[in-house]
Amino acid sequence: MRTLIWALALCCCVPCAAGAAEKPAQTIELQDFKGQYDLADGRTLTVTERRKKLYAQMNGGPAVELEAAGKGVFITRWGGLRVEFDQRDNGSVAGVRLLGAEQVARRQE
Repeated sequence: MRTLIWALALCCCVPCAAGAAEKPAQTIELQDFKGQYDLADGRTLTVTERRKKLYAQMNGGPAVELEAAGKGVFITRWGGLRVEFDQRDNGSVAGVRLLGAEQVARRQE
C-alpha cells in the first residue's frame, strides 16, 4: 500500500517539475544568442535580450525585435530580414547568417 501511495505522489510531482524546468531553459537559449557579430562588410551586428525577447542592432542604429521562426532562426516583423544563428549541439553560437542582406558574420571572441 505504501508503494502505491509513493508511486501516486511521484506521478503527481513529476509533471510539475518538468514544466518548471522548461521556462528557465527558454531564457538560457535566448541568452546564447546575445553578443556582437562581425559582418563581412565591416559592420557589427549586436544582439541583445530584454524581457524574454531578442533585438538586433546594426552599428548602434535602432534595435529591431526578432521573432522566433524555428530553432536558431529569427525574422524581423518589417524589412524581411531573416537571422539564422549557427548554434552548436552544446548551445554555443559560433556565428550568424543574415538572409535578405546576404551577410555572413562570425561572432566576436
